[in-house]
This record gives sequence, structure tokens and C-alpha cells, in this order.
Amino acid sequence: MYERYFARGGSCPAPKFPCTPQDAIRPSVCLDGSVVPGSIFGCVEWIAADLTTEGLVKHDSDELHMFVGGDPTHQEDLNGTVDFQIENDRLVFSETSFVFVPKGCAHNIRSVTGLKKPMLHYIMHVNASFYKAESAAAAAPAGKYADHRVTKYAPVDGRIPDAPEGFLSFLLWIDSKKLAGAPYTEAVWFHTTNDTGPENHTHEDLDEFIAFIGSDPEHPEELNGDVSFLIGGEQIHTRKSTLVFVPRKISHSPLLVHELERDILHFSGGNSGDYNKDVNSTFD
Repeated sequence: MYERYFARGGSCPAPKFPCTPQDAIRPSVCLDGSVVPGSIFGCVEWIAADLTTEGLVKHDSDELHMFVGGDPTHQEDLNGTVDFQIENDRLVFSETSFVFVPKGCAHNIRSVTGLKKPMLHYIMHVNASFYKAESAAAAAPAGKYADHRVTKYAPVDGRIPDAPEGFLSFLLWIDSKKLAGAPYTEAVWFHTTNDTGPENHTHEDLDEFIAFIGSDPEHPEELNGDVSFLIGGEQIHTRKSTLVFVPRKISHSPLLVHELERDILHFSGGNSGDYNKDVNSTFD
């Protein structure tokens, strides 16, 4: 029954984000309310060529963008430059980053230039199940959103989870302690198989999304591995790039990597500014 919370590559058409050229974008996997009612909207795509956009947009939801370089051996390097505008601030960067856009702010990716290798891009709407955008004009004073970018895996409390040696490398972390108003989200690379994982748990105040994304931009829907995830006492396998929606109070974890042919990007987050869990040894 818990298969209904899974969106795999090809199961949900990705929104068309206007850019030039349009074929610079290669969709990987999308999750919205048409696949999982009540879910957090999320879309993963590869930016495979330089692109530009025109104009600014706004949303009725807080939004989080994640930009990840496609080479796990040089994980902080985007292998290109992103020019991202929020209101009257331009964030120009070439390193793996989160960008947080509060509800109603005019923004857009103005360009991606100098791309040497494809770059992975993820968009999440914190408070919505579907992607909706409308044209907008910048109005806020310059400097108000100049610090709305976060790099590196550096929680304010210094917490670094335990992991078997060589299994993963820590990539990015954001929450409301790191940047006021931002949702909790973290990202890592899986480099090997693994037969252990986080203990079974629930969240009382957090609806969560969990992602397993293949690292082959030529075949973006493919995971190139076999991952299983325990949710509600049901173990579900996937071999496709996958987004999972876990409603609050549904028990889940561990996740296990049974096969791995290429590195897998794993990230998770939710609609709360903080991450809290209750260890739960029973199932729903």
C-alpha cells in the first residue's frame, strides 16, 4: 500500500520551465499532488547546456533550489556558473549550493554559463503540492536577499551523522537555524553499497521528502543501483531515480543500498525549519 508515496522517473511529467534553449533541461523525476495527493512538490532535472531566461516569477509557497555539480569526486564544483536573481539581488556562484526563496519574492535563474559538465538542479515548494508561478517585478531594496545562499554540510549545532567508512560524503545542509525561514534539507552522495541505515522513526511535526537520484545525465531517470526503503513496515525497492513523500507520523527507515553501479545522490527534507524525529520500533 505504501507504493502510493513513491514517484519514480517517468511517472509524473515535469513542469516546463521557460529557458533558452529549452532542450538544455533533462528531467529526472518529479513529485506532485497528481502522483501523491498532499505531497510536497519537488522536481529534479539536469542542466546539460548553458541557458538563459527572461523575466522574474513568484510563487504562493516558499521555494528551495539546490544546485549540485555532476562530478561526485569534485562535489563542491558546479562546473559552471549560476546567475540567480532574488528581487534586486544577484547571486552569482560556481559551487554546490542551496538558494532559499521566500513566498512572494520575485526571482529566477537568469543564466547558467560556462558549463563543462551537466549540473543537477532540484526545486521544492515547501507549502504546495503543485508548481504554480506568475510574473513578478523586483521591489525589495538591494541587499535584502543577498545572503539567501547556503553551501557545505555544516549544521549550526555541529551534528554530523555516523556512517560506515567510505559509504557517503556530506554535501549540503540547510535549516531555519542556518538561514531564517528556510526548510530543513540535507544532501549526501552514496559511493558504495550499505546494509545498515537510520533506525525506524516517525516525525510528529514534519512531512518529509526523500530522494534517490542517479548520477548519469544521459539517462536521468535511471538510478544505476538498487535501493530499498522501509515505510510503514513495507520494504519497497527502486531502480529508478525516485522521490518519496513520507507524511508525518508514518514510520520509515532504514534505507539500504543493495547495488550501486554509479554514485547516487541522496537528499531529504521537509516542511519544517527543524529536523526532529521519534525513534519507533513498531510499524503502522
